[in-house]
Amino acid sequence: MAIGLVVVPNAFGVKSAKQVGGTVSVGVTPNPLPDTTTTVTASGGVASNSGCRKDRTLHFFWVNGSTVGPEVGTAMTTSNGSYTATLPRPTDTSLTTSSVTLRATVDQVTRKVGSKKKGKKTKKGRRFDCLAITGDSAPVTLVAPTP
Repeated sequence: MAIGLVVVPNAFGVKSAKQVGGTVSVGVTPNPLPDTTTTVTASGGVASNSGCRKDRTLHFFWVNGSTVGPEVGTAMTTSNGSYTATLPRPTDTSLTTSSVTLRATVDQVTRKVGSKKKGKKTKKGRRFDCLAITGDSAPVTLVAPTP
């Protein structure tokens, strides 16, 4: 009679992190954008599970056709996932194009939840990988300067 022991890696160990996606909404005001306006307000929210909404960093880029410009600003989400940012208007585009879009990208982060016991310094509960998210605004109409 033979007795064997089969060891399965990670059978009783820590579970792997859960992958959590989401969406980001992007609104721009004013729209249409007059030539004399130097800044715009971007606002919206990150829709995801509760652990992946708060304290997420957003990066903003103006997109002209298929060309993505340099980063023009950042913002941080609040506890409910909402954000507001004041950004510069797109540079030198009102003469060459009639509209642009604002792209927001949200950084990927890893969150740990659980273990509410006082005195515990490390959370040993569930781990979430909050995935990177990208979203675009509706087209922002650029008003050409009057000659």
